[in-house]
Amino acid sequence: MALIEKDLEAIEAPDREFLAPKFLPRKPIPDLGLERIEAERFYSKEFMEQEWEHIWTKTWQLALHVSELPEPGSFFVYEFGRESFLFTKDKNSVVRGFYNVCQHRGNILCQSPSGAADSFTCPFHGWEWNIDGTLKDVADPDFFRQFDGGIPVDELGLSEVKTDTWGGFIWLNMDDDAMPLKEYLGEAGRHLESYEMEKRTYMDQQSFEWKGNWKHAVDAFNESYHFASLHPDMVEFGEGHDVPIELHGIHSRMMNYNATVSEVVEDRETMTPLREHMMGRRWDDDAPVAAGPAKDIHLEAIKVKRAMEDDTYLPYKKMNDEQLVHQYHYTFFPNATFTQTPEGGAVFRYRPHATDPNICYYDFIIMPQLPPGTPSPDVERLVHPHGSPQDYADAFKGNFDPILANVLRQDGSNMETIQRGIKSKGFKGMLLCDQEIRLRHFHQTIDKFISGELNARKP
Repeated sequence: MALIEKDLEAIEAPDREFLAPKFLPRKPIPDLGLERIEAERFYSKEFMEQEWEHIWTKTWQLALHVSELPEPGSFFVYEFGRESFLFTKDKNSVVRGFYNVCQHRGNILCQSPSGAADSFTCPFHGWEWNIDGTLKDVADPDFFRQFDGGIPVDELGLSEVKTDTWGGFIWLNMDDDAMPLKEYLGEAGRHLESYEMEKRTYMDQQSFEWKGNWKHAVDAFNESYHFASLHPDMVEFGEGHDVPIELHGIHSRMMNYNATVSEVVEDRETMTPLREHMMGRRWDDDAPVAAGPAKDIHLEAIKVKRAMEDDTYLPYKKMNDEQLVHQYHYTFFPNATFTQTPEGGAVFRYRPHATDPNICYYDFIIMPQLPPGTPSPDVERLVHPHGSPQDYADAFKGNFDPILANVLRQDGSNMETIQRGIKSKGFKGMLLCDQEIRLRHFHQTIDKFISGELNARKP
C-alpha cells in the first residue's frame, strides 16, 4: 500500500480547500481496545429488543428517494422492522411521514406500496384520512358515544413521524425529540455534499433477504480486509487490502483505491481482459487510456479529470484529487452506507427482520450522475428471497456490471454460514484487527446507545 499512496501523494493538488478532506497522509487509527466482540448480540432476541428500543426508534433512518414522491398526491409505503410508514406529498408539495395505521382499530391503513391518491380509506370499517393526515370521514359517527360532543378531529389525525431530506433521500426518526438530520450526519455528511447527491438519478434498487443478522451485513461492508480472499477479482482493478480509515463521531469512513492493481497481486503491469473491462477507458472521450502499467491508471485518471473540471456537469471542481477517482465510503450509524465516485455510486441500507434476529434485508441502490435532462427510469423495487434462483446480475436487469454484481453475491454467500457459525459452542467471539476498526467502533456505538451513554437527541 505504501507504493500506491506514495504515487498518489506525488500528484500536485490545486491550492484550495474541499468539502471532503483527503485521507492522505493517513491519520492514526485510534485505540479502541482489543476485546473480542461477543457472539450473542447477533442472535439474541433480547438484544434485538434492546436495539429496537434504543437504536431503531431513536436514530435517523434512510427511507425513500425523493423521486418516489414525484408529484402532489403521491404516496409511498416504507416497511421497516415491525413498523409501516406512509409518506405523502400534499397539494402544496409538502412531504409528510405517518405511521401507517388506522386510528380506529389499528389496521394497516394504506395497503398499496405506492401510487397517487387524495385520501386513504381503511378497508376494515371505511374510516378515511386526507393525504395530509387529517381525518376526513368516520363511518357512522352516531354509533360512538365518545363523539356526542363532536368528533375530535385533531386527536384522530394520523400520527406523524419526524422527517427530513438530505442527499436526495427522505429520512425518518421515530423520536420526536431527535436532533436535526444534518446535525446528526455531522462532519461526515458535509463531506458527502461535495458529490451533489441531490442531482443524481435514482436508477435502481434491489433488496436481498439474507439469512444473517443485520449487523453481519454492516460488518461485511465496513472493512476491505476480506477483498483478497473473498473478492479475488477486485484486487485486479483496485486496492482494498490496507486502506485509510477514519472515525467521525458515531459514523466512519474509508477509502478504497480504484483503477489500480493491489499490491498483493504479483503482476501489476499487464492490462488483462478483466482490467481492460473494468478500467481500460478514458473518462473524457471514452478513448483507450494512455499506454502504461495497469497499476498507474488511477494517476492518469486524476490528471484527465482535473484538466476537464471546468467543462463538465460532473462535480470535479468540488473534489480533492483522491475523490476524482477513488471510492470514498461512508457509513452513517446505524444502517446506511454511501460509497461514491464523482460519476456515481451506490447506497447500501441494512434492515432488520421484524421478529427474527437471524434474518436481514440488504438494499442496494444505484445512483449515477447523468447529464442534465436525462429522463429518470421507472424503478421496480423487488425483494429477492433467500435461495432465489435469480442471480445478482439478473436482478439489476443490466443496470449493474456483472463483475460487481458477483461481488455482492460473494458477500451474501457468507451470511448464512456466519450466522450459523457464531452460535457454535466453540466460537469465542470476534477477534478484530486494525483494518476492522470500523466494526469495533460500530459495535461499541451500539453498546453506548443501549446503555444510554450516547443518544441522538437535541441538547
